[in-house]
Amino acid sequence: MRRRLILTTGILVGALSVGCGGSGSTGPHQPPSIPVPSGIYVLNENSNEQSLATAYASGLTAAPAYDSDVAGHAIFVPIAKVLPSVSTWGQFSWSWTYLDSLVGIAVSHHKRFSLEFEVGFQAESTYQISMPQGFVAACGADCAHLFDVWVVGGVAPRCIDAIVPLPWIANVQQMWTALASDAAAHLKQTGAYSSLTLVHVPGLSVYDEELRLPTGTPRPTASDSTIKCPDGKPAYPTTITDADTTAWRALGYSDSAVVSGFSVIAAGFARAFPDRYLGLSLLNPGTVGLDFPNLTGDPVGQVASELVQAVSTIAPGRVQLQADDLDINHVLAEVTTLATTYGDAVGWQTNKHAGTGAGCNGAGPSSCSPDGPSGLYFQLLQAGAQNHGEYIEVWSADVVQYPQSIASAVAQGYYPVK
Repeated sequence: MRRRLILTTGILVGALSVGCGGSGSTGPHQPPSIPVPSGIYVLNENSNEQSLATAYASGLTAAPAYDSDVAGHAIFVPIAKVLPSVSTWGQFSWSWTYLDSLVGIAVSHHKRFSLEFEVGFQAESTYQISMPQGFVAACGADCAHLFDVWVVGGVAPRCIDAIVPLPWIANVQQMWTALASDAAAHLKQTGAYSSLTLVHVPGLSVYDEELRLPTGTPRPTASDSTIKCPDGKPAYPTTITDADTTAWRALGYSDSAVVSGFSVIAAGFARAFPDRYLGLSLLNPGTVGLDFPNLTGDPVGQVASELVQAVSTIAPGRVQLQADDLDINHVLAEVTTLATTYGDAVGWQTNKHAGTGAGCNGAGPSSCSPDGPSGLYFQLLQAGAQNHGEYIEVWSADVVQYPQSIASAVAQGYYPVK
């Protein structure tokens, strides 16, 4: 344990200046110009398959809760939306149309926004479009690896295919760092930067923003052997062997490689956005550890803890931790524990079921009804606020469906805008 922490500290020496002095100073001397991510932020649907017309639930901007109680937009942009293709590595031709359109919806309604670039979840047959055309070939061997992954949440268990850019590969670090720099410059040029409050740090995830890699868990059983993955392989045992110890070692995985590689990406975002918060989303690892491969007998949650420590050192005083599965009866304790340890802010994202909004008490779609000042959706929002959350990401369908619950939460003083 001590050895890995020393290695982590060593790779951050050159990055510590990101948060010290000048206009980007942070921590106890944080200037008042740094906006605090706070309030209720509405999420867009974020698959590459989603058009602008389907990014939000019908009637969102006309909903009473949107006008009165929503403080901002949590804008999630799949990487292939801003980088459609790559032919020569290092020559990145960004396309900002999709990003600008989503930002435009927010600022035209006088809302703040947070930002996340991600690989982007796809339907079973369209996983290839989760990455820019030509990305894998141009980036190089084992730069972005295809995993078959067993998914059990929200719908019937199934196999998906996920292309995961490996953060310890120098070319991957180069791409994310270039995106951070160029996106920040673009937002300043358009005048939208002043409405930005938070940037989720990308580059380490199965398909979204949560800090995790395929582990082979959850996993199918032999009885699932007839189920096929989108690439045609059998779900059993492919989803297990794809992420076993031998496979990960062949790809260069180690705890220190993950922490050092992600730290390079985080430092790039900290430099590009020196006066904005950086967001980290933690996955609930459960009791057996579902977030990272465990090649060396680590305690559950150890790698996530080291990642939080590393980024909190890079950008002290301007890191926010959150989990994306908030429920009335479930709040990820690691978020509040690590936030207390490293002096980070706390945010949340409500859970989601089948694209229709949050579920309550572990149940499925529409289980938060009926709407009301003491309804289940209000209790869900209350749970996040009572667990130190000042910022929460909610789904657009819920803004339309639960206006009274949202209004009651705001009236109670939950998630005040700072």
